Amino acid sequence: MFRNLFIGCWILASVNYCYSQSLYELKFTDKNKVQYTGLMVYFNESKAYMRVSYSINNVYNVVNVEYSSVAGKLGDTLNYFFMKGRNPVFITDHKPDAKYNPDFLIWTWGKNESNNKLPYTTDDSTFQAANMIQVDSWRQLKTNEISDTYLRYYFGSNEDQYFSLKKMCGLTEVKDPVVANNGITLHFIIVANTSIGDIGKSCSTDKDRLEFEFSSIADALQIGFKKYEIYGTNFNKNNVNTLLNSVTVNPNDIVIFIYRGHGFRWSDQKDSWPMLDLRTSFYTPINDNSSINLGSVYTSLVAKGARLNIILGDCCNSDVGISKMAANNFLNPQSDNKPDVSKLKRLFISAKGNILSTAASPGEVSWANDYGGFFTVSFLQAMKEQISYLNYGSPDWKELILYTIKLARDKTSQNQCLDCSAQDGIYYTGVNY
Repeated sequence: MFRNLFIGCWILASVNYCYSQSLYELKFTDKNKVQYTGLMVYFNESKAYMRVSYSINNVYNVVNVEYSSVAGKLGDTLNYFFMKGRNPVFITDHKPDAKYNPDFLIWTWGKNESNNKLPYTTDDSTFQAANMIQVDSWRQLKTNEISDTYLRYYFGSNEDQYFSLKKMCGLTEVKDPVVANNGITLHFIIVANTSIGDIGKSCSTDKDRLEFEFSSIADALQIGFKKYEIYGTNFNKNNVNTLLNSVTVNPNDIVIFIYRGHGFRWSDQKDSWPMLDLRTSFYTPINDNSSINLGSVYTSLVAKGARLNIILGDCCNSDVGISKMAANNFLNPQSDNKPDVSKLKRLFISAKGNILSTAASPGEVSWANDYGGFFTVSFLQAMKEQISYLNYGSPDWKELILYTIKLARDKTSQNQCLDCSAQDGIYYTGVNY
């Protein structure tokens, strides 16, 4: 029997995101022939900072400038990516009346052009064309390029960021805490609709990225890793149920389940969690035989008795939206930064409890592009920030999930995605340490 429903969707948007704390180097020369070099530490679209160094009258200056990002289109043909500088603060000694106008970074490219051209910069907040200068270079730095001497161009020897970046880049020997694994296994379950025409590429990208991240975490913690996958032509409800029934755990194990695909709500549905649409073709009927509730997955897995259970759904929680495909490709680095293993240990070894979260509230769609779902991207960004040496607090799962939801919400704001509607995820956490 068919039920009335609101079929959920994925909305495809146009910005590509980067993960972890990525380092970029910027060089440009102003109209007075003053040369500037910047080291940017990029966390996510809403959070970055750059140390800018330059000399005037043989006086060396370093200024800290905060950054956030905006992406969009002008008409149908011109794309742009814009990094807005704000709150400049001198790090070096300076005269009381010294000022620094924060720099803006601007990339533009046409509909059929690549977006790997060098950006323009200006400190003119009115953005007059005559004041735009194309930078001399802009590139991502690998950690093996960073030396102590290089960092000292931008940071004082007593700054917390200096010590943290040295650890992150492997310049300071850090004795990772010994993990008594006691036979712990991390069970990683990924259900991804990689064959569906509209979002398959996005789901496939996230499937591979998530597998790499969690297998790397297991390696860092010296614990077991067991992978369970449903994707491609195997993506259906029978296989999902068979997989869920096959998972057996020990009391000290970790279970991580992540769904990437379409989602929806029945019109008479009372609970807040989305239905997972387990079809690879829109011609297949949508009914109880081709869908499962995310809350039911949570109940099934938690009942197995693992110490830590994390169940995430990256899908819509509403009716059909408009699918859009675009090809913006910005700030997509390969991060090789060292994590703080003591923070990993707190999240995955010390933590005990359950987490359930999904990308959108009832009535909302979720957004994605070819480079991943906004919720999944945000989860990885939030986790990388929590386990970084640049995080000076203790990592916490509730804070991580709340930050994930915030970052995904920011990605769908008009500042970052002009075509997006608001996406505000929901969650339950009950974790102790």
